[in-house]
Order: sequence, then C-alpha cells, then structure tokens
Amino acid sequence: MRDKIRKIIPVAGLLILIVLFSLTTDGKFFTWRNLQNIVMQASIALVAAVGTVFVMAHNNLDFSLGGACALSSVLAYLCSGGNLWLFIILAIVFGVCCGLFSAVVHIYGRVPAFMGGLCLMFAGRGVAQTASASRNMMVTKAVALNNFWVFLAVVAVVFGVGYFIFNFTKVGKFQKLIGTNPKATELSGVSVDKYKAIAFVISGVTLGIASTLALSRSLAVTGNTGLNLETDVLLALSLGGIAMAGGSATRIRSAIIGVLTYYILNNGMLLWGMNPDYVDIVKAVFFLATVSISIDRSEYDLIA
Repeated sequence: MRDKIRKIIPVAGLLILIVLFSLTTDGKFFTWRNLQNIVMQASIALVAAVGTVFVMAHNNLDFSLGGACALSSVLAYLCSGGNLWLFIILAIVFGVCCGLFSAVVHIYGRVPAFMGGLCLMFAGRGVAQTASASRNMMVTKAVALNNFWVFLAVVAVVFGVGYFIFNFTKVGKFQKLIGTNPKATELSGVSVDKYKAIAFVISGVTLGIASTLALSRSLAVTGNTGLNLETDVLLALSLGGIAMAGGSATRIRSAIIGVLTYYILNNGMLLWGMNPDYVDIVKAVFFLATVSISIDRSEYDLIA
C-alpha cells in the first residue's frame, strides 16, 4: 500500500497544482499563451532530464549540467562561426564529450560521478563567462527555432526515444540492474563500465539538444547559459518521484511529471502575483513536503 501511495503522490501533486491554479487565476492559467509559455520554459530542463535519468538509474548524480551546457555552447559557437545548423551538430558533439569526461573520471578515476560533474560545472561556467566577456556570441538565426511547435516536437521525440531505450532495450535495463546491484550485474557477464559510459553519452546527447533550445530562447551564448540547469533538473526529478538510489524503481516518467510540476508551480505563483522573493521559499516547502511523502526510505536503511 505504501509503495502505491508513493507512486501516486507525484502525479497527484501535479494534478492538484493544475486544478488549484485553474480555479485561482481568473482563467489566466489555462490560456493558450500561458500553456505555450510553460511548455517552452520546461522544455530545456525536460530534455536534459531524460538523459539524466539514465545516469541516476545506475546510482549516480550528474552536477555538470549547467556548466556543461555553457561549455558545449561556447565551443559549438567558436567552432561553427555562428552557423546555426553546424552549431546544433557541434553542441551535441561537445555535449557527448562532456558526458565522456564525467564517465572517464568516474570509471577510470574511481571517484563518484558528481565530483567530476562539479569540476566540469565550475570549469564550464568559467569558460563561458570568460569567452562572453571578450566577444558577442550571437546566433540571430536561432530565432527560427524559438517556436512552440518546434519545442513540443523536440520534447516529444527526445522523450519518446528515451522512453523506448530505457524500457525496451538492454541499455536501459542494464542501467537499472547496475543501480540495483553492480557486483551481481558484473558477475552475470554485463560490462558495468561500458553501460555506465553509454548512460553518460546519452546524457551528453540530450544536453547538446538542451543547449540548442537554450540558444533559441536567448539568441546568444552568455556567461549565464545553462545557469542552474543542474539544480532545476535534479529538483524536478525528485518531485517526479525518481528513485534517488537508482535501480529497478527508476522510472523515466519521473522526468516529465517532475519538470511539469516544477514549472507549473513557478508559473502559477507568478500568475497569483506573488513576490518573486517568496517564490523560491514556497517551492522549497512544496518540494520538501512532496519528497518527504513520496520518498522510499528503505533506500537508506543501510546508511542508517
């Protein structure tokens, strides 16, 4: 019964927010324009979250997302000369390189992935701030991608492909096996290091796509590109009820449920006219309440 309640809470929380804001915003929440805004604001985090699920499934956390997004965007701009289509390709290539860096540090350095991710986050932010201070990295043609239907199509394709790989191929299934018991998985003949590396590569691909969506919103690569992306994604996944310890309980639907919950909550409070200084406080309280109810505490029995 408790397991069923934990699974229901994230979905119930999302539905409650939708009903609450529908009834208390004088019809502003369900306007077509507002729904478009929510989707476009949430798309960047949702795309990045799909790849992050693969990493979390084998019991790792990736804190590099924001800095890696900035770094891949800067490198893609410098190598593409501002050509939009070349930027898109290179952003994905450099996103994969960032993922491989985290994989190498974790697999061959034998250190937790979040440590390499933190280093990449700070390095990427520093490179982006330095580069943007000395040049104007505009890609005005990216405005063609700043369209609701483009964003919706990208999200649908990324989530659909990610869902299929995670649930119906050995790549996704082995991530969950590794998260459940890496030693037993290795003894069964599965190359644990190989499939961990694949997870980081998938995360790099989605990061590159997210970098392109971020560019289309701002039309420029700046020192703030991808700012707080890692915290937005990890908080959203937690709201979506993802298993923090990875394993068989990991569900990719946590990405879409959590990201929508996170951005709908933010949007609804702004429609209420709430002081932006208090929005983060309310989000923190909502986050703590939701996670406290939905978290599976058995994951931490060994720690206790």
